[in-house]
Amino acid sequence: MINWMNLLIEFAVTVAAAVAIVAVVGLGIRLLATPTRPGPVGDARDEENDEVNLGGRPVLATVGAVVCFSAFAAIVLLGIWLIVPAFH
Repeated sequence: MINWMNLLIEFAVTVAAAVAIVAVVGLGIRLLATPTRPGPVGDARDEENDEVNLGGRPVLATVGAVVCFSAFAAIVLLGIWLIVPAFH
């Protein structure tokens, strides 16, 4: 006989884990896409007189992206460890 409550719990955990994994990867990608700080306008090396980006991505955004991708890698490795019986 099927225990429907356990099946419902398994479904809920699977959906929650999938949403969490997608959110972590999406946040990491978003942090990597953080725009750079605008530099001075009309620098001597800039003939078009547009914004010259000399700053680079904020360090906190880069660190956050690395943390997100590290968490994603840990989740994937844990899943592989749980599935493959040779690792136990």
